[in-house]
Amino acid sequence: MRSSGVICEFNPFHNGHAYLLSRMRERVGSDGCVVCLMSGRFVQRGEAAMADPYLRAEMALAGGADLLLELPFPWSAGSAEFFASAGVHILSRLGVDSLFFGSERGDLSLLTAAAETVSSPAFGEAYAHICHEGVGTAAAYTEALRRVCPVELPEGFPSSNELLGIAYLCALKPYGKATHAPVPHTVARLGAGYREDSLPTDGFPSATALRAVIREAACDPLALKAILEGTMPNGSLNVLLGALGAGEAPLSPDRLLSFYHTFYRIKSPKDFEGCAEMGGGLANHIHRRACEATTPEDFFESLRTKHYTDARLRRALLFGALGVTDGDLKATPTYATLLAANTRGCAFLKEWRKANKDAPDGFLVVTKPADAPVGRQRELSEQADALFTLCYPTPKAAGELMRKSPIILP
Repeated sequence: MRSSGVICEFNPFHNGHAYLLSRMRERVGSDGCVVCLMSGRFVQRGEAAMADPYLRAEMALAGGADLLLELPFPWSAGSAEFFASAGVHILSRLGVDSLFFGSERGDLSLLTAAAETVSSPAFGEAYAHICHEGVGTAAAYTEALRRVCPVELPEGFPSSNELLGIAYLCALKPYGKATHAPVPHTVARLGAGYREDSLPTDGFPSATALRAVIREAACDPLALKAILEGTMPNGSLNVLLGALGAGEAPLSPDRLLSFYHTFYRIKSPKDFEGCAEMGGGLANHIHRRACEATTPEDFFESLRTKHYTDARLRRALLFGALGVTDGDLKATPTYATLLAANTRGCAFLKEWRKANKDAPDGFLVVTKPADAPVGRQRELSEQADALFTLCYPTPKAAGELMRKSPIILP
């Protein structure tokens, strides 16, 4: 089967995502497979997703996807480099033909030039020099890119989506012509910007704005339905409204702040040696602020400096609590979990399993989390589940998602 893949979060699924899937469908035709590798419990910003992966997968299935697999933890919560490398590895192992991703300009040549630049020694030297001058890491990345890139970069480049696009292209570089790798395609983003916090009138909102509206109006389903109509496919909206009515969403990432505040008060910075994202004195900074702050909210607010983005801080808190190391992120996933599929998705997966039953590297697609092989990836997934289930409107038992089964549509 022809196939197109996307590495995604769908947090939540909306019209912009549906548009991207429609472009993927054009690429593979009605008999091809649209494959979505979607973050599970925790997303790239280091916080819990607003709904569990099975619910978000069902929303995407109603919006044009054929097969949804989980981008596993800890890579799902990793920085762009690890998020992209794990996603590209899995899509390559699945034999997906093309990799689609959204970007503000839809300019693949510009992103390719940027990817070549950040892979060069000159970029690394410029980045280190700028950071040494006291500039925050995000600003240093952009400034180093502008100094070294041989082509003129437009104002505002790179955005968050474009940073991920650059990371995807960098992750594809090690795959030579002799190794199967998906061909990259970028689609210009429609509607609101990535972090736009208000709903636009054109029907293409940002996920940031949708999450805010859903959390604010979850207690009034009729009002919320009126607000959300036209922002996502009707089938996806109905799935979401059903979950809200059942108390299955929205999850609140801030429920973990109290745990983090207590945890980092009683730990020593030495306990986090080797933990991912904890370098550069961040472990000391977190411990000191945890001891000084009197409330969880004040604790997180006090962590913010020009050197650390909120995403970096949340990833550090999460990885430190679960003991995620740089080695964990540099490893390659050994399996992906099936979240949802329709007839085309099932056919693609059946074909892949038949062709790869004797594959030497042993990469698996497991039907249920409980079927996952014993090892570090499963261990971290179980620990992530124990934290994630605390974020439900009514917290659930640890291991709740480990007992889930995929959603299969005829």
